[in-house]
Amino acid sequence: STGRANAVRLALSAANIPFEDVYPRSGFPPSEEDKAKWREIGGNITTNIPMLEMADGKVYTQSSAILRAIGRMGNLFPPNHGTDIEIMYTTEKLIEDAADLRNESYKSYLVWGAPQSACDAFIESVLPKHLGNFERQVEESNGDYFVGDSLTLVDVVCYDAIVNYGSFRVPGILDGFPKLQAWKGRVEEDKGIKKYLSSREYARLYKFGPESLGKPSNFRVNH
Repeated sequence: STGRANAVRLALSAANIPFEDVYPRSGFPPSEEDKAKWREIGGNITTNIPMLEMADGKVYTQSSAILRAIGRMGNLFPPNHGTDIEIMYTTEKLIEDAADLRNESYKSYLVWGAPQSACDAFIESVLPKHLGNFERQVEESNGDYFVGDSLTLVDVVCYDAIVNYGSFRVPGILDGFPKLQAWKGRVEEDKGIKKYLSSREYARLYKFGPESLGKPSNFRVNH
């Protein structure tokens, strides 16, 4: 599904780093045998997925750490990220803003036991508040993206949160945020991301829609 691993897939695509998705041999939920194998490969005795295994055998675990590693491999950090404190701060701050939205989204999945009241609150107030925060920041940026005039890891991480945890679940919501809607279109025109989004691999991933909020599949927010 488009869970925590999807931002990793998007980052690899933006960096033009080829990859292969490997799923549990037993399917979902994974078996204890699969989990033991992941612990053997990843080294953590807690959690190891999503996991990125390189051709040379090097293994990266923990999604946020993996994303930053890909950012270095694929030159996805903004210029001067390592020396300009303001650029460094903005980068890390926006990545945390994306994490905040994702964490709030997790509280509103009906299938995972959330009450309908939490789902309705996510649609009516929680998601609009977070999207408004992103809208403000993309408008205040000095370029077409969150940090400058080129796509960076910040855009990849924010795109994943805004789309997969937001607008997929609440169709039409971005119509009320025109700057963010335009930014989303620019991200999707990135060559690597565009190729991935049109791929068979992406098409077969399960994507949480309005039904995850207790709404019919044709549900849409109108502005």
